[in-house]
Amino acid sequence: MGRRNTPSSSGRESVEINADCQPDPTNPHTWMPLFGDPPGASGPRVMYGCMRPQFRGATNSAAQFAAAKMTVGAPAGTPPWTLTAARAEVLLPPQADDRMSDARTLMETIDAELPANAKALLAYLTFTFKTERLHVAWEEVRYFIKRHIVDAFEVATLLIQHAPHRAGSANTPHVHALIAGPRRVTGLGLAEWVPQLAGDKAHALIRDAFLECHAAWPAG
Repeated sequence: MGRRNTPSSSGRESVEINADCQPDPTNPHTWMPLFGDPPGASGPRVMYGCMRPQFRGATNSAAQFAAAKMTVGAPAGTPPWTLTAARAEVLLPPQADDRMSDARTLMETIDAELPANAKALLAYLTFTFKTERLHVAWEEVRYFIKRHIVDAFEVATLLIQHAPHRAGSANTPHVHALIAGPRRVTGLGLAEWVPQLAGDKAHALIRDAFLECHAAWPAG
């Protein structure tokens, strides 16, 4: 099952859920270690991963990862960056250059401006919980990410919502958050690394904060 961390304030453990995987170019979830709740955990689930420039001998790209998430379920030959997901949006802190609001520009900037010995390309989150309306789940995750991630740490984040039922799947709709860097954004562009959003402990901290937000969210 992979590594387990000490239970957090929510009483849940963080478990590495893909410990034995090898990088597969066709499966972005093999491009980094992923942490989540133990199997059978009830209620909202949060999955977390820190995508590094190199992982188990493979070279990663923020742009390739983001493009794959945006064109989920697309037929072969679909041009990169074609939006086939339910919706997508870049959330920016106030000081960010407006050009970063374009998902492709943001992700290609991460790859192009990667510092030497960089610790990460992205922090990756997935929020999964039952909902009767896609827009309700979207707005809840958007609120959480904007307030607790984008504004709190001054980072740019790409949100992508997947609706598996549209492809005939029984999987629950979910929202992905791709945190750029994770590096703080200034008026000059991507700046220093944000260690709180990377590393194994980040899953429990973000998951517990989201559970608190979710519990207070009005039913919709």
